[in-house]
Amino acid sequence: MSTKTHSLRTRLSTDLRAAMKERDAVTTLTLRSLLEAMDNACAVPMTAEHVPVYGRSGDVPRRVVTESEYEIILRNEAASRNAAILEYERLGRTEAADQVRAELSVVLRYIGED
Repeated sequence: MSTKTHSLRTRLSTDLRAAMKERDAVTTLTLRSLLEAMDNACAVPMTAEHVPVYGRSGDVPRRVVTESEYEIILRNEAASRNAAILEYERLGRTEAADQVRAELSVVLRYIGED
């Protein structure tokens, strides 16, 4: 992992702990979601050889995710939230759109950092 990727994950984790202490529900929810998306990107596809056998571990090494892949994940999370906002507004669900808009503002804090 590159230093920037490591520092991004570290910053997300640190900010998550701070949001939890401050009882900031929107930031906590959003940061957990971002970290889960990053963790899911590290998962390897399951095959028959990964099925645990009695007395043996089913653990396999995680896939190494590059810095650019993490950036793509964050951009996809932002795009997903933008699409949800448009859909909620189309359906007249302004409160739900406002909730997702607040989540999007958290995601945008982490996009495009150098």
